Amino acid sequence: MDSLKSLYPEIREVFQNSIPNFWTELKVVLAKLFEEPMIPEAILPLASCQAVDGEAKEAIHVCAALLALGLCLRILDDLEDQDRDGQLWKEVGATRAWNYASAIHILSFEILSKASLEPKIFHKINQSYIDAFFRISVGQDRELVGTTRTVEDYWLTVEMKSAGFVATACATGAMVGTDNPELIQSCGVFGHHLGLALQILNDMESIWQPDGITDLKQGKITLPLLYGLESHHSERDELLSLVTDNEIATHAERIKEILDKIDTKSFLIWAALKEREQALEAIKICPNAEGREVLESYITGMFGDIDLLLETPEDDKT
Repeated sequence: MDSLKSLYPEIREVFQNSIPNFWTELKVVLAKLFEEPMIPEAILPLASCQAVDGEAKEAIHVCAALLALGLCLRILDDLEDQDRDGQLWKEVGATRAWNYASAIHILSFEILSKASLEPKIFHKINQSYIDAFFRISVGQDRELVGTTRTVEDYWLTVEMKSAGFVATACATGAMVGTDNPELIQSCGVFGHHLGLALQILNDMESIWQPDGITDLKQGKITLPLLYGLESHHSERDELLSLVTDNEIATHAERIKEILDKIDTKSFLIWAALKEREQALEAIKICPNAEGREVLESYITGMFGDIDLLLETPEDDKT
């Protein structure tokens, strides 16, 4: 993994050098954002390229384009949620943040256009990014209009939004390293299940270990709440009534009590582990052990201490 992370300075350089020289303000904003650690997903295109026996260094531009796309989506998500400190829109205002997000989206394709790729491979990767952004936008729109009201709705939204981004990161990295469609698909499937697992854990953390305002206090319907609505338990009617009456935010603490009582976190951990199982199975055919191990370590390591994840408020007091 360290050999892949040693490519990060080059990725940052590609990113920064692609920003127009005449837009000083954008350079300053992005420089501040890049003072933070590289987003974890940056390793995925590199490791996927290596896993299919490609040269990870050749995926630097693909990775930098991914970073730009991810940053654009992050700014848009922050504008939607407005639930944490230190967000760009708080510094420059919502209107300018929208403008920056739009520019960074275009920047991702500018970066990709400079990659030293054969025309056929470039067009394939470029189309994958276009398709991914459309799918992510559909998922985002479903979330904004409140389409997610059942577990089936939830999976469709998450597959478009979260899983789509990660699957594209892995598949396009593999495209740099091979033209074998089976290997490319295996990396994409890995990314799909990884993205689902990440979203499940994120939904859990957004209620029990939030970085800002909880999903419940924002009135959001995510997998933990859907599990409570579709499971058979004594408080199900009360939960359904609160959701039907749009009282989620007002009664967030009561809803959390119910979710704790029916051991929702255990279900979420189980669901995420099932996604991990399918992700690991998908990349067994990848020929390069070192690259494959990086991908395996990524999805295994993100679970950390499962006992800690399952810890209840009562456990915290003991």
